[in-house]
Amino acid sequence: MVRILDVVIGRGVTDAQSHAEQRRVRTINVVAFGAFSCTSLLTVVFALLGARVLGETPFWLFLSSSLIFMCGYAAVLVINGLGRHDGAVVLALTTGLANLVLASAFVGFGVGTSVFLAVPAIAVLLITRAEDSTVRWAFVIASVAAFALLAAVDTQVADAIAGTWVEVLLVVANFAAMVGFAVAVVWNQRLLADRTEQALETANELSERLLLNILPKHIADRLRAGESPIADRIDHVTVLFADIVDSTPLSERLSARDWVALLDSLFTRFDELAEGFGLEKIKTIGDGYMVVGGLDAESQQHEAAIAEMALAMRSELEDRQAQGLERLRMRFGIASGPVVAGVIGSRKLSYDLWGDTVNTASRMESHGQPDQIQVTQTTYRNLRNSYMFSDPREVQIKGKGLVTTYFLIGPKPSESVTPSK
Repeated sequence: MVRILDVVIGRGVTDAQSHAEQRRVRTINVVAFGAFSCTSLLTVVFALLGARVLGETPFWLFLSSSLIFMCGYAAVLVINGLGRHDGAVVLALTTGLANLVLASAFVGFGVGTSVFLAVPAIAVLLITRAEDSTVRWAFVIASVAAFALLAAVDTQVADAIAGTWVEVLLVVANFAAMVGFAVAVVWNQRLLADRTEQALETANELSERLLLNILPKHIADRLRAGESPIADRIDHVTVLFADIVDSTPLSERLSARDWVALLDSLFTRFDELAEGFGLEKIKTIGDGYMVVGGLDAESQQHEAAIAEMALAMRSELEDRQAQGLERLRMRFGIASGPVVAGVIGSRKLSYDLWGDTVNTASRMESHGQPDQIQVTQTTYRNLRNSYMFSDPREVQIKGKGLVTTYFLIGPKPSESVTPSK
């Protein structure tokens, strides 16, 4: 039964509509279906009680008008389902107002049917758009005027039922029908509100995940707080660049789908490693990967974490080859020092780093060797007590001349850093 009602109430609703329009279309159906149900119920009640309820009004006239109004409400559902929502609104309101005026005139003002005259004034606010102010005010005024007119005429219940249990039954029936109608409308609005809130929560969670994918958490918090521009000078960080060796021939040999899938699986694993070591991935540049440690004041041993990250990345490549996957080799470069960090862009935000430390880390990678992790002398000095390195080597770096560098071999016994769970 609930599923059938949901189908009826959902007629005319499409994914292309805005949430506000979907709510309006559903509410039109609720109003039409509720009015149809109430009219049917009261018609049956009056039919069972007999012609004496109507006084001088011929029963056939009452019955035929009720059937016409029921057909009008059914037509609203059909028209609304066909996408003619504005026409459905006008038909629903005019049918409802005419139905209530005649019903009150037929059975008498005193049995409670007149309470339904509040429905058009309420429904018009729910099923019209904000810009339809003329229609809204017209039906509000019409509902009040109809109630005032019937009250002035003072149509009473038929003498045959005045003061009897039948009069009480009609009052209760009308009140119950009005309450049922109001509950149906409020229930629909509450259901839509719950769905909207759930959709908003889901969207907020998604946007939060997306935001944290491109920005460090402490930067995202500052951005949400309204800080702009976001720019920091950080005295000491450690930057890692990694790049796939001979990627161009490999990308040409593989299909586009296979090449992208390969990079996706590899960089997804690198992202997991970065998160585990408490590091921040800054970006991927083609088949290159950039990660940094020390952006947050809470970061302590970021040089060791970056070293372990590089070693874990290299191990990942070895594991992939052992599993029979495509053999990949990478160069790794690490440098430590000050950077400028900040957020640029408005439509596509980008958190990036600038400075000599970044450039040096990039040079460490590009002037390195496959499967080797080349570090600067500064990084070496900070890690030499915990890690093993190759002998120093002199590398000609553009713009710097001869630079002393080292290859990171691995941690000394009992000195490794493990990713956090």
